[in-house]
Amino acid sequence: MKSKHCAFFIWFLIFFLSQFIAPANSIAETLVQTSLIKRGNLNTEQVFIGSIHFSQSSLLASKTPGMVLKVNFDTTEHIHKGDILVELDHEILDSKIKAIQASIKELDLLKEKSAKDLKRYKKLVQQKNVSQQKYDEIYYDKIRIDQKLISSNAELDALLIERQQTIIKAPFSGIITARYVEIGEWVEQGGKIATLINPQQVISLFDLPASYALDIKTGEQLMVKAGRQSLTGTIEGIIIKGDNTSRTFPLKVRLHSQSTVLFEGMEALIHLPRSHSNDTLLVPRDAVIKRFGNDVIFVVEQVEDKNKAKMYPVIVHLYDGSMASISAKEKNTENTLNAGMQVIIKGNERVFPGQALKIKHVN
Repeated sequence: MKSKHCAFFIWFLIFFLSQFIAPANSIAETLVQTSLIKRGNLNTEQVFIGSIHFSQSSLLASKTPGMVLKVNFDTTEHIHKGDILVELDHEILDSKIKAIQASIKELDLLKEKSAKDLKRYKKLVQQKNVSQQKYDEIYYDKIRIDQKLISSNAELDALLIERQQTIIKAPFSGIITARYVEIGEWVEQGGKIATLINPQQVISLFDLPASYALDIKTGEQLMVKAGRQSLTGTIEGIIIKGDNTSRTFPLKVRLHSQSTVLFEGMEALIHLPRSHSNDTLLVPRDAVIKRFGNDVIFVVEQVEDKNKAKMYPVIVHLYDGSMASISAKEKNTENTLNAGMQVIIKGNERVFPGQALKIKHVN
């Protein structure tokens, strides 16, 4: 603690003496470059690296077994929704469909005949020309035919559905990335046909530490750099299941890339705010130098129509690229920094308080 007070006392003594010594050294003007002190906000950012993923990706499979008759696609092809990709053998199904259709026609005729018989026997029963037992036989025969017709129609529907399943179509528009069948191969039920991805449904995932993940706001937009292009992305949220080893949590960003070309696994970059300084004095980074172990800047003041250097000890709050956010270390009125002052950015390492200056303005 005593060493800190001693260092400050030595610094103050040198600073105080320099106010009197400087005029002797300031006869020759020192050439410097200056810039203006500004007021504003300064933010620093952290870069996170993630990967591109296609959120709509489907491993197409066959719903029914059969031999492959036609394959109408290949890898890298653009496919439209509803396009026929594969056609399976359906000869046996077609025969079964014809047989059941013929059976249904026969049942329709029997249904029509039984309806007429029932109507006729109903009158005969009322006239007591036939027995009630005979009428009941006709009645139950008609019900049996009706039920068999219902069953046959349901069987036909099932066969037609199975027939439709021998024609495998694209469920959405996209690009084929893998092909698993060839003509003449036998495909089992559930067998792989192709992998189809939608290049317009793109997300990127970034692993964030908890300190960043807790500040993420769903729905906010940010810029994502992928390859040679910058895309707009919308934050969909944090996946709450993280990595136990790295203690990171995936950030999911939906990309808007209607006319761009992206690839699965491509590197993606985002910038997230790391720290910020609001409504503070901003100076070029080169304006801040070390004197007596402290951060200082030199500003230009007018003394008897001459430009003289004045030193201000400062507190640096934040660096961002070529700019620094600062405030005066001493808060009295004599050492008040304001926006609009000229601050020395080049030549300040040769400047002492009170030294005469020859100024070359930057802005």
